[in-house]
Amino acid sequence: MEKDAVELCINCPAARLREHSFHPELNIFRPPERQHEALVGLVEDGQGIVSAAFAAGQTVAYAAFQLPDPFECWSKDPSRKIWELGAVEVAPEWRGHGLARRLLEQTFATGFFEDKVVIAQLLSWHYDTERTGLSTFAYRELLIKLYQKVGFELWRTDDPDIAGHIENALMARIGSRAAEETVKCFHRLRRQGRAPWDIPF
Repeated sequence: MEKDAVELCINCPAARLREHSFHPELNIFRPPERQHEALVGLVEDGQGIVSAAFAAGQTVAYAAFQLPDPFECWSKDPSRKIWELGAVEVAPEWRGHGLARRLLEQTFATGFFEDKVVIAQLLSWHYDTERTGLSTFAYRELLIKLYQKVGFELWRTDDPDIAGHIENALMARIGSRAAEETVKCFHRLRRQGRAPWDIPF
């Protein structure tokens, strides 16, 4: 595949996102049709932003950022400045062109997230180990290296979904203009004493 044939749409409007159906193998999180509709709705409702890569009339890669779901502890931030990198996905035949990195780099380059803390929950049940042939630990390292390239750091947490599985991880990117209260809130929420373990990296 020629990477020059790909068009990146950063902070993509819902109308443009709707025009491009999802590649049939963008199915790690849910069936592609449902994920497409969910992300269009996310943008339309003002609850998130999506940057996407288009080729041959389809979406072949995307990065989705959103305000945390109400049931997540991160939603307790009163400033609404803690966001989540909810999903990054590249269709298998389009991997190897750096699309995930480019989407993340160009999204952060807009400056929208410089006054925010963006978390990324690396959860092994979303790892594409079957198609990549990687172990859960190798896939975890792949994601860590990708996210570190755009300013994310690893942080300990006692969130049971993460701390209960050593192949999972919490990462966060603290924006250069993030308010002190937002940063303090992030650190308070990641360590709430909800689990008796503390796994070092």
